[in-house]
Amino acid sequence: MIFAVTTAQMKQAEELSEKKGVTRATLMQNAAEQCLEAIKRRIGKTAYKRFAILCGSGNNGGDGAELAALLREEGGEVTLLLTDGLPDTPTARACMERHGEKPSAISCKEAPDAAKSLLKSADVIIDCVFGTGFHGELPPVAAEMLAYANAECNALKIAVDIPSGINGDSGEIADNAFRSDMTLVLGAMKTGLLNHPACEYCGEMQVLDIGISDGCYTEYEAVFTPPSIMDKLPPRPIYSNKGDFGKLLNVAGSVSYIGATILSSKAALRIGTGLVTLASTEYVIGAAAAAMPECVYLPLYQDDRGYIYSANAKLLCEAAEKATAVSVGCGMGNNENTAKLTEALIKSGNCPIILDADGINCISDNINVLKDNDRPIILTPHPGEFARLLGISVAEVQAHRLERAKRFAEDYGVVLLLKGMNTVIAAPDGRAAVNPTGSNALSKAGCGDVLTGMIAGLAAQGAEAYDAAVLGAYIHGRCADRLVKTRDPSSVLAGELVECLGKI
Repeated sequence: MIFAVTTAQMKQAEELSEKKGVTRATLMQNAAEQCLEAIKRRIGKTAYKRFAILCGSGNNGGDGAELAALLREEGGEVTLLLTDGLPDTPTARACMERHGEKPSAISCKEAPDAAKSLLKSADVIIDCVFGTGFHGELPPVAAEMLAYANAECNALKIAVDIPSGINGDSGEIADNAFRSDMTLVLGAMKTGLLNHPACEYCGEMQVLDIGISDGCYTEYEAVFTPPSIMDKLPPRPIYSNKGDFGKLLNVAGSVSYIGATILSSKAALRIGTGLVTLASTEYVIGAAAAAMPECVYLPLYQDDRGYIYSANAKLLCEAAEKATAVSVGCGMGNNENTAKLTEALIKSGNCPIILDADGINCISDNINVLKDNDRPIILTPHPGEFARLLGISVAEVQAHRLERAKRFAEDYGVVLLLKGMNTVIAAPDGRAAVNPTGSNALSKAGCGDVLTGMIAGLAAQGAEAYDAAVLGAYIHGRCADRLVKTRDPSSVLAGELVECLGKI
């Protein structure tokens, strides 16, 4: 299991681990070994490559010294660049003494030009200046070296645990913070790295197991979704019929967004839903039916602009009573009709309801409709939609993704899935997950409709609302990850995610 923790929670886990017999020195050695393996996976052989390791005076500097010794044993040319003298914590100092003068170390304060020359000529620059203890501003010498590495060096840049200059709790960034190509996070993800713009300084993030057992994380903010989440897929008995696998009512589409109905409905079918009814205007159904003969269709009246007319509310609520899940919003348009239909459907029936896109936008002025409702509700906003719900800026949402999502879920009694890099899923009972799958291949129109269809289909088959959201996000990302193995991320289309579902 991978946990997302605050720096205080990480410290608590380390202390508990030590009480259980895993010393800090052992954790440091484990961290160095895991970092070495991650570096080798990235660059191949380390022999004859030049490594410049920037080391601070705390335990992160000790990690650097331990890693330096291992790299040297593998044939690398390694120099420690000390930004604040020799490490002064007991564990880090013992590590430095154990390795003596191998590899060599120079003081950045006493020989700044030599330090910069080594940075400039390095194949790999490794940042071990600060770890979880950083806050405020970078000290002058460290700031100078990190700024030089950022601006003047073409080396592969790797941060150990947290890029120096980033607050591990808030994600606040100091001037001249290290910009890494890869961040090797030790033990558990730090919550600050999930926020923007901190995550933009981290490059590829890998969480490394350094020997702290799961039981040591007695407090944590979220878990990273593990592959074992697939065990929560709804079962499919051999002796069964379509009625055993749920009935989804998908209220979607308008004259301008026919594709959203096809993508969401197909995704629901592909994820295993027994029966999907697409409720939309006759014009939309006429266009969609040729692409989806597998759906059932519920024709609705449209207004003079091509949107689903609010006079359909009674008919839709009656259909919702027969469904095992309802999805609302894909391609409907943000207008008064959509608002009235969405509110009516939220108040009608007891099955799970999934709100996406315009289903979310249209309730932003009447958000309290979500409260005092016994049915499971899942919202799947992107940062812009979530910002409108909260009445704040997108920047404020992105700077506190996990915190905002958890608070909203608890305040309104819903499952909240906040899209984006490291998608956050939060439940009303305080549970939260971070999804590690997916990439910028998903930054394209229609991908959100596919996700909604997946989640709605899982909920229709009986998956608990939180599990449906976590599963949907995980599988959605896995589809993208599979596709980018054979093509550039920019070329991936939303419809291909649906076709990839069976393989995943």
